[in-house]
Parts: sequence; C-alpha cells; structure tokens
Amino acid sequence: MVRENLVIMDSVTTKFAKRNLVQISKPLASFLLLLFVGCLVATGLLVYNFSSCSEAKKFEEKPTCDRVPQEVPSTTEEAEPLTEVITTTTSPVASTSAKSAEDSDLDVRLPRAVLPQSYKLKLVPFLQEGNFTFNGEVEILVNVTQATNNITLHSDDLFIDTVSVTDSNRDTVSIRDVRGVKKKQFLIIDLDEDVHAGGQYYVFIKFKGVLNDLLQGFYRSSYEENNVTRWMAATQFQATDARKSFPCFDEPGLKARFQISIARLKNMTSISNMRRVNSTEAEPELPDYVWDHFEESVPMSTYLVAYVVSDFESISDGSFSIWARRSALGQASYSLEIGPKILKYYEEFFGIEYPLPKLDMVAIPDFSAGAMENWGLITYREPVLLYEKGVSSRSSLQRIAHVVAHELAHQWFGNLVTPTWWTDLWLNEGFATYVEFLGAYAVAPKWKDPDLFLVSELHGAFGLDALKSSHPISIEVNNPDEVNDIFDRISYSKGASIIRMMQFFMTAEVFHKGLNKYLKSSMYSNAEQDDLWRTLTEVSHENGVLEPDITIKEIMDTWTLQTGYPLITARKAPQNNSVILRQERFYLHRDHVENTTTWWVPITYIDKYNNQKKAWMRKESEKVMEVEPLQRGDWFLLNVNQTGYYRVNYEVENWLALIEQLRNSHLVFDPKNRAQLLDDSLNLAFSGYISYDVALNATLYLVNEREYIPWNSGLDNLDYLYDMFVRTAHFDKYKTYILHLIRDYYAELGFKDSTDDDPLVVLSRMEIVGKACLLGLRDCIMQAVQHFQNWKNAANPDRNNDISPDLREIVYCTAISDGGQEEWEFAWQRYLNTNVANEKEILLTALGCSKETWILSRYLEWALTENSGIRKHDSARVFATVSTNSIGQDLAYRFLKTNWNRIRSYLGPSSMSLVSIVKTSTAHFNTEEEVNDFKYFLKRKQSEFGIALRTAQQSIEQAEANVKWMNTYFKTIVQWLETVPR
Repeated sequence: MVRENLVIMDSVTTKFAKRNLVQISKPLASFLLLLFVGCLVATGLLVYNFSSCSEAKKFEEKPTCDRVPQEVPSTTEEAEPLTEVITTTTSPVASTSAKSAEDSDLDVRLPRAVLPQSYKLKLVPFLQEGNFTFNGEVEILVNVTQATNNITLHSDDLFIDTVSVTDSNRDTVSIRDVRGVKKKQFLIIDLDEDVHAGGQYYVFIKFKGVLNDLLQGFYRSSYEENNVTRWMAATQFQATDARKSFPCFDEPGLKARFQISIARLKNMTSISNMRRVNSTEAEPELPDYVWDHFEESVPMSTYLVAYVVSDFESISDGSFSIWARRSALGQASYSLEIGPKILKYYEEFFGIEYPLPKLDMVAIPDFSAGAMENWGLITYREPVLLYEKGVSSRSSLQRIAHVVAHELAHQWFGNLVTPTWWTDLWLNEGFATYVEFLGAYAVAPKWKDPDLFLVSELHGAFGLDALKSSHPISIEVNNPDEVNDIFDRISYSKGASIIRMMQFFMTAEVFHKGLNKYLKSSMYSNAEQDDLWRTLTEVSHENGVLEPDITIKEIMDTWTLQTGYPLITARKAPQNNSVILRQERFYLHRDHVENTTTWWVPITYIDKYNNQKKAWMRKESEKVMEVEPLQRGDWFLLNVNQTGYYRVNYEVENWLALIEQLRNSHLVFDPKNRAQLLDDSLNLAFSGYISYDVALNATLYLVNEREYIPWNSGLDNLDYLYDMFVRTAHFDKYKTYILHLIRDYYAELGFKDSTDDDPLVVLSRMEIVGKACLLGLRDCIMQAVQHFQNWKNAANPDRNNDISPDLREIVYCTAISDGGQEEWEFAWQRYLNTNVANEKEILLTALGCSKETWILSRYLEWALTENSGIRKHDSARVFATVSTNSIGQDLAYRFLKTNWNRIRSYLGPSSMSLVSIVKTSTAHFNTEEEVNDFKYFLKRKQSEFGIALRTAQQSIEQAEANVKWMNTYFKTIVQWLETVPR
C-alpha cells in the first residue's frame, strides 16, 4: 500500500473538584420530569423501530432504513450474549475511544484451534442515495486443529442476522450462544459440544452492514458526471478492515481461497480479485439486479480481498485493464502503457510469472491511501493513476510510475508471500518501496530513479529515525490501532534503505538469487523475516560473499530489531596509514542519552587519489581500518554513494578538505555523495556534533551546482532554517543568502521549459523557481502573476490555460499569495470545474497560499464540511498547505484544537488523515509556549489520539529540539549570515 506523504508534498477530560449547586422551582421540576418520561417513551419506540428495520426475513431483502450499527453490550473481554434471534451487531470500533493504557497489551490474535480453508461470499450493495447499506452471507469451510467448544473469528460494524454451523456431512452442530468481544472485534460462536481435531465444518453467517463514508472496509464513493451524482462502492481492507465487510478470520497469516458473488444493478459493473465466470439474473428477489460470480481465488489473506461496484468503463491490453470514470478514462493511457511493461520486468526480476489470470487497476474518486495492492484488483487515488497530457505535470508521470511499480511489486512480495503477522509489515512495504525504484527506472530510465532514492527515501527515513520516539522496523503490534500506527517512514523508507544496503554488500546478483529462492519456497504461504535471512545466508555462503561464520540474520537483526541508526565518526591515525572508526547511535537531541547501541556496518571508503576499500564494523564500538597513506590536507570519504544506512562525521581537518574540494571542483564527487555531504553536515550541526560554520560553508558551493539531487538535499535542509527564521526579525538575512545561492541557476532555468528538457532539469526548475518566488525574487513574482492574470483573462479559463503544467503549482501559489479574494475565488472555481485529478491536487495545494487569515480559516472550515467540494481524503492536504504557509501555521494548530472532536468524527478516529493533520499542524513549533500548549492538549486528549499518538509524541520531540536549537544556534547563524562571503 502506498501512503500519501502530505507534508508539502488519542478520552480523558479534566475533572474539577469544585462543583456548583443549582436550585430549580417546582414547576420547572415538574416540566423536567414530564420531559424525562417523554424521552423514555421516544427512546423505546426508536429501539423498536430500529430493531425492525435491521431484521430481514430473507437474504435478498433490503433494510428499510439507513442507520449506523449499534454496539453489542460487552466487557473488556467477554461480551454479553447476543439475543437468541440474532439481529444486533458486533461493536463498531469507529464509535469507541482509542486504546486506553490497559488496552496497550491487549492480545487480539485469534486462537488457532479453528482455521479457514475457503470462503463463499455473497454481497448485495444498495447504492440508491439515502440507503447506503449492504446485505451479505458467507459460508466458511474451516479445519479444526484441536478440539474446541467455540469458533472465534472477526466482525466489526456488522449486523449479525443468522449463524449456523454444520459438519462435513451437513449435519447441524448445536449453538449455545453467539457473542461479541468489543475491544478485540471478535465474534465468538459457543457450541453445545466440541468440534473435533481433524474435522471440517461449515460456518454460515448472514449479516448486514452500512456502506460508510469513512473510506474503510466496504464503503461508498461518489462523483459528478453530466451534472448527475453517481455512486459506487469500493473496498479498503488493509490492515484490519475486511471484518467490516464480512465476518472472517482477519489476520494475514490465515490465508484461504475466496469464491465471491456480487449482486449489482444492471446498469453497473462489478469486479473482484479474480475473473468473472458468469452472470445470472437476480429476479424475482432483486428486481433490476444481476449476480456476478467470480472464479475461486488462489490462497490469500483477507486484507487483499477486494471488490468494486460502479458504472466505470475500462481500457485493456490483453488481461491487463484500467477502470475509471467515463469522463476520465482518456487519462488512463499512460498507466496502461507502463503497467504491463513493469509487470513483465518483475516477472523476470522475481523469476516467477504473475500468478493470476488477470489484473485490474481502478482509479477511485474517494480513497484513503495512495493505492492498495489487492491481488488482481489494485485500487488507486485518481491522481496517482491518471495523467492528462498538457494539464498534468511531467513530474506526475514519475509519480504514477512509482505508485504503479510499488503496487505491482506487492503482487509478489506481500501477496504471493505474505508476512505471518503485522510485526513484519516492513517486509511488504520496505521491499515494495525499494523495488518500485527499479521498476520505474526500467520503463523511464531518464529519471535516474536509483539516484533519486537518496533524497526520496533514505534522507527522509533519517529524519524520523533520529528521534528517541522512533521504533524498530520489526515491532510487536497487538490491537488494530497499533497495526495502523506502523504504516510510516520506518516501515517504508527505512525498510527500503536497509534492503538497498543489503543488496550492495551481497552484490546484486547474489541478492537476486536469494530473493528468487525465498519467494519460490514460500509461494501462496506466509513467512517471517528470519525465513528470508535464512535463505539469503544460504545463497551468500554458496556464492562466497559472506564468510562461513557470518549470517545475514546476525547482520540484519541489528538493523531491524534496534531503533535508530549509527553515526560513524572517522579520524586519521597519527601514522596517516589508517583510519580510526567509532560508532554510536545518532540522535537528533543528544542530551542525557545512553549511547551503547551498535550495528553491523558495511564501511565503504574512497580518498582523494581514488583509493577504495571495504570493511565491516562487526557490532563493535571502534575499529582501525588500514588505508593507503594520506598526506596533510588530503580528504577521504566514507559511505560511497551513500549505500549504507548511516551518517558519517569527520575531524574538522577532513571536513575542511572536503568542503574545499566541493568549492574548487565539486564534480570530483558523485552527485549522490554531494547530496550526502550536505545532508550529513547540516544534520550533524543541528545535533551539535560539528560547528554550524562548517556545515553552512559546505552549502557555499551550491552556486556552481547544476544537478538536481544535491540541490534537493541542500534546499531541503536549508528549509529547516526557513521554518526557524520566517517568524523572526532576521528572516531578511536568510532570504538574502538563499537568493544568492539560486540566482544564477534561476536565470538559466527561468519560466520557459521545453518538451526536450531532461526530466531532472524539470525537477530542478520546479525546485529553484519555486524557491525564488517563495523568497520574493521580484522577477519570479512578476512572471508568475502575469501568467496567472493571462489565464484569468482567458475567454474560457477551464479550457484555455497556457501555464506550463510543470510550473502551475508555483504560479498558482505565488499569484494567490500576492493577490486577494478575487484570485482565490477564481482558483477555487477552477478547482471545482476541472476533471483532472492531478490539477485538482495542485489547485488544492495552491489555495492554501493565501495571506488572508479569514480565507485560510474558511478553507480549513470547508475541509471538514460535507459537500463543500473538498473530498474527505483531501482534508489532510488542506491542513498541510495551510500549515506550511507562515501566515497559516498558528491558524491551523488553533483550528485543530478548537475542532478536535469534529475532526475525529468527520474523518474517523482511525483515519490516517488524522495522523497527517496532527503532524503538519504541529510541524513548525519552535517556542516553549507552543510546545507546552501542545503537551497540555495531548495530556487532556491522549486517549482520543489513537493511531496519531506516536505522531504526536514525535512532534513534541521534534519541537523540543527546535526550541533547543533556537536557544543554542539561532544567534550563531545570524552572525554567519551577516558575514558570509558572497
């Protein structure tokens, strides 16, 4: 699954001891008594009515009303029984508070006495407006591994109508009770007698549910076409939401086969993981409906089950199809062009043919993640699958290639071989993130994706993993909140970075062999990271890339089971023929931290004379590495091309020699190492390992730099200074220096682009021109405003827009920032009118650039308002862009606090959008007042933060580091900026 990064781009209440007593008159007391009695009567009628509407005499009958399921009365562990006539529901997690302290150790693993073998699932979604519900029935064939008197599975937010159990001869097994366990989301079927080990049984359940609007489970989405609202139903099950669509054994390790049937209106279509076998009329039970029956699937996990019911259309290349809204289908050509090519590349890369008979990819208007790798039916947000030439930017081509490549990689790594439990989620996401760069590179080599990996993934992982509140890649998880909590940069980007490191020290050829052997040995099954380590060790020993006494597990456990990463400090020995290496964990905030963690570190070395060397630091705190003799003033560099997941520090003498080389002839270093030197030095200065004078002097050479990767690394780190300076009286000094660095390159790049431009030149132009306009370079602002006005004055601005697609975000943002309500309203109307999802995203981001406080306040308000025009999955983007705006930073945070309950209710307390909003709204704190205020807010609301709790804690740690930075380094940098040589 791809998680969208929106950083542009959990019920404890305070109780007071003092209470006030209120006296009331007798007439008022009588009135209140009558009102109370009336409420009781009304409540009874509502309960009776609700019970009636939730009962259905036969499977095909629709519920006659649309209500959210009610909770099953339960305790922490064992719930009260459901009624004899089972017409109630399992508890809806969305309506409960996040985990409390006692919940943190809650074990939600299913017992293993009963395991699923196959499912027969039938679903009828009702998409008439006002009645968004579905009926379903599932028959699960289970195998009993040990005698037991109950069958336990998952169910959440479902009305359970009927439950029965039969043996392999179809004889009925007597049920004593059916009950729910609220906090575990269990449905427990208690039996009057044991089911016996080795036996097979059929579990049959009828149920109903609501097609929710929280983008989880089986949910509804809509779009406008020809001024008509059209509805569809789609699924998003990862990690623990298949149980919201049908009762099931909802764990990744409990694979089974699925035979799915979907009833849909005759004017719609349905698709699922497998090919449709046939369709049959649903008359007379369901007039105007047709049953679509799909082939039985291969063994797979519940979170990969998927189905979509819509009136979409498709384009195909053989068995590879892309589905989209009719009016957007023309934008699917590029994805159809590259998809089959990437699929073929992966068949060769993994050494295994794609396992299913077809593959569908669907662009869904409302979608919580970036994309989801459901086996044979991959679902996407529209902007990461659809491309409109002349409207979408060329960088969106790269984005599409990456997301498609990521999801296709999962068809093998994650789907064919699946982690046994979410502890090893990183095996899914880390591998897919790394391999996506190879897949995208295979179809578009000009983008130089293997090089871009550094600034896209590795440097981003460094930032989060330097926090004390980071976590190991492989981490124990229990309840659903904790599962969702680990879909972060550690699992994705750090996972990908250590895999990249492993490929380099094993060699690509040997790594390939091991990967192919691992996949073939575990096909259609589950595995853990130790299974992978075992296979890679065997292949490494067979091919002589590891000594016989060393195992991959010994090496890689230090990277997956430990938090953080090493800082390698290197200094010349007095004899100048060796380098002394010392390792410690790198912390963003070094104060009062025990620093005894060590890793197996693959060291690579190069010096001024191109002498190269490799060595291992074998979990040792210090090592002496023999090298060719070095003279005074000669430089050497570790972590060549930054293939290792570690930072490097040097003595001042070597830093000065490296910086001198950068300023005199930077092309001596590979662009990846230039990016590394900037990233390492500025982060080391932040944490107090080296002087800021040294780190900032390293940036001086950028006036001569013309490669995108070092520029991205340098400006990304200097953006931190922007955040710290922008609300201070010394911001002018920062602006003057950055404009000095970029002025010449800006003049070369300008606003005029060409279709023949190298892709990385396109990225450089977006970076440099965007920075110039942000910092107020007059020429940049004038050109951007003029382009915007020309568009605004066009006869039909929805059809005629001459602004380069690659510069639209810059032009829109600059003109809206420089303008007022008129410019904002014009852009808002274009946002509402455009049919291109990528253009909608750009406009949505630019609309947050306004300098009008009331406009930004209204914008945040609309982000939480139904039918405002802003889709629910885009709410977090609005908060991100307003928070990035210096005028909007305080505004977004105050809005978050004031509207906390509303945000949780609107988005759902387990929504990843909530995580993003917490992160972006607190990202720029750098005063004690801001930090203390957020700490107090978190203390009061901690039980409501749910999956956003870790993010909140990380935000506080980062903010405390910012405060320390302001107190320690701010004046030093002001002085440097005042005296820096030009």
